[in-house]
Amino acid sequence: MKKFNLSLVVVLAMSTFAIAGGDIAPVEPMIEVQEAPAVDDSGFYVGLGYSYMNMNFEGSVELNSVFAPPVIGETDINGHALTVLAGYNFNKYIAVEGRYSLTLADLNVDNAIGGSDLNADMSNIALYLKPMYPIGAVNIYGLLGYGQVTLDDVTEYTESGFQWGIGASYAVNDNVGVFVDYTKFYDDKGFDGHWITQDIVVDSINVGMTYKF
Repeated sequence: MKKFNLSLVVVLAMSTFAIAGGDIAPVEPMIEVQEAPAVDDSGFYVGLGYSYMNMNFEGSVELNSVFAPPVIGETDINGHALTVLAGYNFNKYIAVEGRYSLTLADLNVDNAIGGSDLNADMSNIALYLKPMYPIGAVNIYGLLGYGQVTLDDVTEYTESGFQWGIGASYAVNDNVGVFVDYTKFYDDKGFDGHWITQDIVVDSINVGMTYKF
């Protein structure tokens, strides 16, 4: 009787393996998945660029200005400038940036009379909040801040106020980037008493490179 019961157990066990296909699935080893380290987008950066600065206004220029005789109509005062900048990225969406631009040679004056050189300097210094939107290696950004633009032609004339800009940059690698942007320094009537009623716009087109530490 005991032999019969043992035989029955063996038969049932063999039947179970047969129904299951006769195979026992091996136990897969557990693999621990490690998360990739978070990318740190914060850090300081510096930059150097070329700027084309321009002051545009319409109307007559006063007798005591740098122009003689007075000029009536639209006038452009422009020059080639060097721009240096430094900033800090809090993350990939927001930064703060300071800039200083200064013309490198005599300014060029274009008006109804013609073109001429002006022995003067134009400069701008500003601090901007820089909102950014990255799209791959391209970064679209704005510049919103406060600055002071200066025209120095023996007498120094300055205007301070809100400034803004818009531009884009491209990351060549983890440290080096290139950028192009437009900044508006001033848009109002008159300029520090140098002109009285003219609508004056001072702006700049900028290209350059940055290095992130």
